[in-house]
Amino acid sequence: MNIKLPSLCLLATGIFLVEATQVIASTSVFSTNFDLTIPTEISAGTAFLTGVEGYAGLGPSDNQFGDSFLRSQTGNTVTLTLSDLPVHQTLNLGFLFAAIDSLDGSSDGDPFHGDYFTIKLDGKQIFHESFANAAPELIQSYVPPPGVELAHRVDLGFTGPGSYYTDSAYNMDIDPAFQNISHIASTATFEFVIGSEVYQELADESWAIDNLHVTVSPIPEPETYAMLLAGLGLIGVMGRFRKYSDV
Repeated sequence: MNIKLPSLCLLATGIFLVEATQVIASTSVFSTNFDLTIPTEISAGTAFLTGVEGYAGLGPSDNQFGDSFLRSQTGNTVTLTLSDLPVHQTLNLGFLFAAIDSLDGSSDGDPFHGDYFTIKLDGKQIFHESFANAAPELIQSYVPPPGVELAHRVDLGFTGPGSYYTDSAYNMDIDPAFQNISHIASTATFEFVIGSEVYQELADESWAIDNLHVTVSPIPEPETYAMLLAGLGLIGVMGRFRKYSDV
């Protein structure tokens, strides 16, 4: 088989870049679909596992609401604590989010309004947005990026139809707010809560999460950088070779 030098260079470049990418790929450090039990890493407070009802099947083919999810009343904090994380420089948080029943959106002077979903990482706030399922005139501060919203203000089965009892669903996996979060500690503590001035009963408003997972991106070793530089160098050589060979 007669392989010319340019082809050999391209082959070597591909090998370098593929191997380097595999070395720095994200590593899963936690994952649960809440179908069987609440993992020991989660302190759920008053949250509990329950069937997803009309949320079933919402989401892309590889990330859909399943048989059950973790449902919480407002005012209750769900905490995920991870330890012994591998050496890393960033982490990614992913989950499906269910905004259930009469969440009232942003504060507007009414003490019953102001349902803000807040997420903290190691005590630092990384997300704080309001969600509104109730009357259309109420304001929701969260503006989902393209593809994140799966359903909005529709009856997904928890209380019933009507302007104050609808539901919404979001695929937070693809929201950039939860990707490439700077983090280097060997432990990580996430806190999830919907806070408000006035907390209403579970049958009135609540929230849930499903398919919760965390990945970390390791710090590349020096040899990985060398592989990347070598690959990029070969690409540059090939570019010059083709330029002059075409003259």
